[in-house]
Amino acid sequence: MCGIIGYSGKVNGIPLILKGIKGLEYRGYDSFGIAFVDSNHLFVKKNAGKIDEIIEEFDMNSLKSNMGIAHTRWATHGKSIYKNAHPFMDCNENFAVVHNGIIENYMEIKKNLKGHKFKSETDSEVLVHMMEDYTREGLSLLQATKRILSEITGSSAFAFISLRDNKIIAAKNGSPLVFGIGKESFYISSDVPSLIDYTNRFIFMADGDIVQFSSKSYKIENVFKRVRHRIETINADGVRYEIGNFQHFMEKEIFDQFKIWESYKNLDLTIFEKVLVVLKEARRVYIIGSGSSYYASLYGAHIFRKAGLDALAIEPQELSDYVKILKKGDVFFIVSQSGETYDIISILKDLKDNAKIGLVNVMHSSLSRSVDIVIPMNAGTERAVAATKSMTTTVLTFIIVYSMLINDRTYKDIELLLNGRFNIYVPSVEKLVNRVSEMLSKTREIFIVARNEDYPLALEGALKLKEVSYINANAIDMATLKHGPLALITSESLVMAIVSPSNEKEASNNLEEIKSRGGYIIGISTNNMPEFSTYIRTVDAGIFYPLPIIFLFQLLSYKTAIRKGIDPDKPRNLAKSVTVK
Repeated sequence: MCGIIGYSGKVNGIPLILKGIKGLEYRGYDSFGIAFVDSNHLFVKKNAGKIDEIIEEFDMNSLKSNMGIAHTRWATHGKSIYKNAHPFMDCNENFAVVHNGIIENYMEIKKNLKGHKFKSETDSEVLVHMMEDYTREGLSLLQATKRILSEITGSSAFAFISLRDNKIIAAKNGSPLVFGIGKESFYISSDVPSLIDYTNRFIFMADGDIVQFSSKSYKIENVFKRVRHRIETINADGVRYEIGNFQHFMEKEIFDQFKIWESYKNLDLTIFEKVLVVLKEARRVYIIGSGSSYYASLYGAHIFRKAGLDALAIEPQELSDYVKILKKGDVFFIVSQSGETYDIISILKDLKDNAKIGLVNVMHSSLSRSVDIVIPMNAGTERAVAATKSMTTTVLTFIIVYSMLINDRTYKDIELLLNGRFNIYVPSVEKLVNRVSEMLSKTREIFIVARNEDYPLALEGALKLKEVSYINANAIDMATLKHGPLALITSESLVMAIVSPSNEKEASNNLEEIKSRGGYIIGISTNNMPEFSTYIRTVDAGIFYPLPIIFLFQLLSYKTAIRKGIDPDKPRNLAKSVTVK
């Protein structure tokens, strides 16, 4: 879960490399480094810490080079310290490498690399010493890269800068990598947005692709299979993304949702009609997602079952438990914001005979190119680590499919949602959200309770409080309270309750059980209830009722993080796109 970028061209590439790597910081922010050629020498500048601080430490804005590679890291092997920061150089300082992924057999490779001095604890460093050995044996840069690609196992994307050849060579197998083509300039990156200010022409690299380029030309080929490499032109306006007047990207992305929901008013249902045909012919529908996508999938499976489908939400790692009972008529509805989630991509090989529907936010991603039907989330770029607009867009999509399954192609209540969206966060609600976020900032533990279809919303709310504000938040299905969790409730317990209109009667009894044991209950509902100690009103949005609730939890998590002095865009130990095991 690291970000890599590279440039070779006619002008000084350092400024664009630095700007581009900042655009990849969501992929990892433990450390940062750059390798570049200047005056026939290869230089590496790197350290652990934030990109801006390291740029200032080395006065990188004053550097000049026509060729360089850079890396921002999310640690897998080795602590977040200087010696484990990328790039890594070979013993003779002729090559430097940056790497995204995991080399599963690196220990075996390391044992076979004789006479080398390793300076890090990482798996990635073996790559540069392999290149050193293989070119010493007489292999060309391309031949050596092919050999490396054939010998390492696991998911990887990597790039070498070669002083000897005055070239950059990069390869992809499992982890994302794109190649950008500019005017007298060429680029590599882990994603398109980091390069969109410099080019809108890209080749989306396939597994097994190797691209070799200098300032004059490039050559790309695949070592595994025959691939037609097409140059695709990307609409820059749809990719370019600025923070505007907001303090953090998470805050911007929370409020972006109002505009996104508005865009669904006149939705083109062509893709949805195709999806409907596939779902209605399915023996069983497996909905697969990780993290927030999984909790959205739980909600989707619930309403699909209400519509008469045999639907089941599972996390990708669970698929191995189902492989022996899968049938050809089973359909897979696969959800991934990035379209590059390793757990998701790695299961596709087991689903060759099954129809696959992808709900993806990043078009041209690995998932979008591997499914039979793609539903674009159209949530726009999401830079903060926590899923916000992609989460509500996923739930919204499931509700539209549900509406069509029950023969409602107008997906009624969309007007109710759109008319009510500006009433979700009025001054009175803002005051309560601020008050509750202050309470949350002083607690280490909270329980979030809900029933039936509200329970996935409780799971998502708990996840947001965990990942953004570092609170031990536990979601509990109210139906299970008497089967153990009630033992945790004391007079010091803080409890949040999600109660939709259809669950009020059953929830009332459960909340009374909590209140009688001294629990302080913060209710999120369209209606106030006697059991609530504090009540945050949410708007009536009909079948779209989950969206305002999810919005409020996102906002509570964000405001709590700010009160605790936490950067909500970059929570500790997490990265946006999970491209490793």
